[in-house]
Amino acid sequence: MSYASKKRRFKKKYRTAKRVITVSVIIIAAILGIIFGRDLFNPDETKPHTSQPVSGGEVQFHFIDVGQADAALIRTADGNILIDAGMGDSEKALKKYLDDLGVTEIEYAVFTHPHEDHIGGADMVVLNYNVKNVILPDKSHTSKTYERMMDAIEERGCKVIKSVPEKTFTVGEVTCTILAPIEKEYDELNDYSVVVRADYGDTSVLYTGDAEVLSENQMIDRFGSAAGGILDCDILKVGHHGSTTSSGQKFLDAVTPAHAVISVGEGNSHGHPVPSILERYERSNIPVYRTDKEGSIVFKSTGGEPVKQ
Repeated sequence: MSYASKKRRFKKKYRTAKRVITVSVIIIAAILGIIFGRDLFNPDETKPHTSQPVSGGEVQFHFIDVGQADAALIRTADGNILIDAGMGDSEKALKKYLDDLGVTEIEYAVFTHPHEDHIGGADMVVLNYNVKNVILPDKSHTSKTYERMMDAIEERGCKVIKSVPEKTFTVGEVTCTILAPIEKEYDELNDYSVVVRADYGDTSVLYTGDAEVLSENQMIDRFGSAAGGILDCDILKVGHHGSTTSSGQKFLDAVTPAHAVISVGEGNSHGHPVPSILERYERSNIPVYRTDKEGSIVFKSTGGEPVKQ
């Protein structure tokens, strides 16, 4: 047999072996995909575990990592509640997070106050999801970010609800109560923050926006300072990213949370969270979880004590 013939036979055997190996790999990958529920050839298209539908007896509380900003999602089998929408430059991350969860509709979007780190992605949310109701404080702003939010709300025809203390709204078995702002006029824009308490069975979560000590004390005066009252909760979204303006000791004594979450950006220029505030939580024996350390933070509840995931 000539050298050329041998070479052709070798190439033919090589191509055949290559096809057999390729087919075998595909079959093995398909079998593994069936076993583990993953597409091994398109890992980026694989949805996270949380993309599965929420069961009827479970509620999820997501504190989304949007850097030096705030965004939180309450996810139920009956619908979603969004509280704040991060910065404009984090809206892609927020959209990906919501899309990965399979969110298409939002029953209520609460935009706590008109600072960009809370409403920067509000126009994106309103324009990309079916937002039925928007809750706002009775305080406008002249910023372009605020104007874009209001233009999007008008374009989509969302129902706008002005925050009123003690007003409630519900999604399924989750009941939310607005606790602040209490006054109509404040010197600081942060004190206009809409503060929302969410209750599901025995689980309670308090979302404080950037409410400062003045607003905290007004809530104590109105709703009572005794632990076990309406301010008492399981999870506290720490006010103003762990700044000294919030988390007054009197407020912590009234809230007595089992868990505290700080939404904050790594290495931010504000120095948040401030060491003295972290020490205050430590002295009060309240464990603190931070988005700059852990990324997005999720608690789940079936109506009893919430469990961190």
